[in-house]
Amino acid sequence: MAWVPSIIALLILLSASAAAMAMPSFARPSDPPRPEHPRPDFHRGRRHGVDWLNLNGLWRFQFDPEDVGEREQWFTRDDFAEEILVPFCWESPLAWGEGERAGNDVWYSTRVYLEPDKVTRENYRDAPRHQIGWYVRHFEVPPGWGDRDAAKRRIVLHFCAADWETAVWVNGEFMGRHEGGYTPFEFDVTDALAEGRNRLTVRVFDPQDHSRQPVGKQSNWYTRTSGIWQTVYLEPRGATYIKKLHITPDVDGEQAHFDVESTGPGEPTGLSVTLTAPDGSVSEHEIPGLQGAVPVPAPALWEPESPNLYKVAVSLLGGEDGAAAEPLDSVNTYFGMRKVERRKLPGAEYEYVWLNDHPVYLCGALDQSFNPWGIYTFPTDEMIRSDIQRAKDFGFNFLRLHIKIDEPRLLYWADRLGVLLMCDMPNWGHSGLSPAAKERWLRMLRAAIARDYNHPSIISWCLFNETWGLGGNDYKEDGETQAWVKAAYELAKGLDPTRLVEDNSANRRDHVATDINSWHFYINDYAKARARIREVVDNTFLGSEFNFAPGHRQGTQPLMNSEYGGIGARAGDRDVSWCFRFLTNELRLHEKICGYVYTEHMDIEWEHNGFMNYDRTVKEFGYDVRDLNALDFVAIDHPPAKVYAPGQQFRADVFSSHFSPDPVEDAVLKWRLEVLGPTGERSVPMQMTRPIAFPQYRVTKVQTIEFEVPDRRGLAQLVVEVQDVSGQPLARNVLDFEIFPGELPPTQQTELGGWVLRFHPASYIRADWNLEVSPTAEGDGHREIVAGREVGFFDYLVQLPEQVEASDVRDIRVCAELSAARPGVPQTDPDKHPSEVTISINGIPIATERLENDPCDARGALSYIHGLSGEYGYLISASTGKRTQEVIASAPREGLLIVRLEVKAGATHRGGLTVYGGRAGRYPTDPYVSIATR
Repeated sequence: MAWVPSIIALLILLSASAAAMAMPSFARPSDPPRPEHPRPDFHRGRRHGVDWLNLNGLWRFQFDPEDVGEREQWFTRDDFAEEILVPFCWESPLAWGEGERAGNDVWYSTRVYLEPDKVTRENYRDAPRHQIGWYVRHFEVPPGWGDRDAAKRRIVLHFCAADWETAVWVNGEFMGRHEGGYTPFEFDVTDALAEGRNRLTVRVFDPQDHSRQPVGKQSNWYTRTSGIWQTVYLEPRGATYIKKLHITPDVDGEQAHFDVESTGPGEPTGLSVTLTAPDGSVSEHEIPGLQGAVPVPAPALWEPESPNLYKVAVSLLGGEDGAAAEPLDSVNTYFGMRKVERRKLPGAEYEYVWLNDHPVYLCGALDQSFNPWGIYTFPTDEMIRSDIQRAKDFGFNFLRLHIKIDEPRLLYWADRLGVLLMCDMPNWGHSGLSPAAKERWLRMLRAAIARDYNHPSIISWCLFNETWGLGGNDYKEDGETQAWVKAAYELAKGLDPTRLVEDNSANRRDHVATDINSWHFYINDYAKARARIREVVDNTFLGSEFNFAPGHRQGTQPLMNSEYGGIGARAGDRDVSWCFRFLTNELRLHEKICGYVYTEHMDIEWEHNGFMNYDRTVKEFGYDVRDLNALDFVAIDHPPAKVYAPGQQFRADVFSSHFSPDPVEDAVLKWRLEVLGPTGERSVPMQMTRPIAFPQYRVTKVQTIEFEVPDRRGLAQLVVEVQDVSGQPLARNVLDFEIFPGELPPTQQTELGGWVLRFHPASYIRADWNLEVSPTAEGDGHREIVAGREVGFFDYLVQLPEQVEASDVRDIRVCAELSAARPGVPQTDPDKHPSEVTISINGIPIATERLENDPCDARGALSYIHGLSGEYGYLISASTGKRTQEVIASAPREGLLIVRLEVKAGATHRGGLTVYGGRAGRYPTDPYVSIATR
């Protein structure tokens, strides 16, 4: 494969093509890719003008399917057959310059498979693939790094992560071997370096041994990550250097504890600490020895709303003989003044997670942290920042980083932008324990906690997910494995007593030892979800055996839902807006529940339940999701999809959930009923305002809303708001229901003497479409939606009333809710699916309308109320105008109107057609023809 030498030149060529428009700017790598320092939390100071050398970029590469490379000494070669872009795994499109073709539908490269022509979307996870890859590149040591006296200066090669077993040679000399796929490792290459050009060779072996190798959701779930997948860099440092630098904030004591480990021939005498506060003030401190505290008076606390960070430069003091107090090494890092703990909610017997002496309600999402271009590796730092910022934009204050030890820059952006994190440890497949699996996993756990100790955003470690790797259903009866998990929990608490630790994010009710009593559910039925949530809440109390393995009991741990949704992993590309609203509302009714983790932040490969698509385009929900993902919330205890007749009694209890840190002395509850009528008009038949209590850190019933359903026909929305006394909104929620007085007559005279002639979508007399005609509803909505794909028509027969003389007709108008017809009806997003419909009567075209999309979200409330997906359309109206009598004269027989809704073969947009009845879609109206007479 011949590549353009410069990545920039390559990207210029790609951007000149139409295909390049599919790749967002934040996913386009620079030259070299990922140029920023990978460890903003552990960065040595500048030396001799250059403080580190990034080795990302194009490397020569070759697979080794027969495993002959070491025997044939490939570490002496420069002529590998291909080129690969580091730091992207060899399964990724970006590794091979295929980034422009990656997106929601393409996310892996067939280059890595032994039989690429046989790989399909159905078998790509199981198809045989390469397991060994060899990399080679050359580099020169920057000027000023040349003093390599072993007693003074060393040059170190860093790998931030490579999966799985990595062997390294410099100039043909073996540097060492590392095993593991998620954590950093290094080699001192000083003695192997030559003047001028140096050869660096790397062999990575990924055995894909799920029984013993921590892999998380690679392979049998999503695309694997093999080879180098984080930044590789070179760095100079002293022979005696800082190996570990942990900073523990002490908020109550207004100080920060420093714990440093050093290694090397020197004898450190102490530490010099330069502390830069968030306001820019600088203080200097010296610590005798390698442990001690630095005062942080009146600390600016780290909170999601104010993520204050203290910058730190730490120098290791001492001489080679311990006599002189001169720097041996220096490291730049940062920390946040915050504390995390479990404490009882004020006035309750159950606990919440507390941050800085106040309870924090966790509005969270599952973040699996894959992308279609680099798979495990973000193409750019801007994309990392964007993912974290999007979480905040959606109202989330919390992410569960799911079964992946992510790169430090993601943690950095969570620190900078203010998002709380629960960090999962990757598991080894789904099989039971083996000695090798345990040893590898424990080594990974120690390394992950050591690397990420200083990040204030991390509030919890989660050791296992759903007993994966622990025996699944057998775990409940496996006392030996349970004892090992308890020991792992205790180890994690010992390694990091500053954070919460969860033994196992439970979906089989099998906790053993944990700081968080978590549970999962995936239910898309309101009544079943309500019952499940109440079952969990009712059975959570001190001493309860519920949700714990046999022989273990609950304490007062915070009760948190750590996974939920209505659309599960394999449910297809469907709308999640409706179920997210009613499920989240149901969770917020219960004070015992301290927070939630919605599945998920973004789609991933074949899993479509995110707030974003896999390519990071944002889905539309039809409402402001920040009303739900809010510390202050107003919950409505009522089913999400009911039908009322006029005169029936409506009743719903309203609960306040006030968890923002600022108390509200006086609040006002305002509610109003909005009704969307058959012609798209909105009315507000009733509304009310009353003062309420808004107690902080409580979920409290504040009002019962009761009224007689008004004599209307339409889609009703109850809008409930909490405001402070100045009118500032604090919380908002809505509830949709249908007001249905009964079927309207097909023929009806209006007050002005005209006529309305209604017909149902499925009552067509003829239909001919390129692809199938799909009635998409059963039961209540069996006649409410029909759809034709691509190109074709529906013909409807409408008869003028006997009372109407054809010569008296002055206008004929066709009105209907219409949309395009999109395969599968995924949730509304920026990827529109337009169509053009021509409306004709008796063969005479009267209008051509552009239908922008086939939208599907919570605005399609009538569809959801009647058990359909939330598909809806646009209210279209077309009039015959001056051609009225021409239309009448063209009738096949007197008084007959044949209404054709057609997507023509010559249309600019041929996206099919969906026709909605009055009890589906967004508007409560059947298609109809209105007749105006003289």
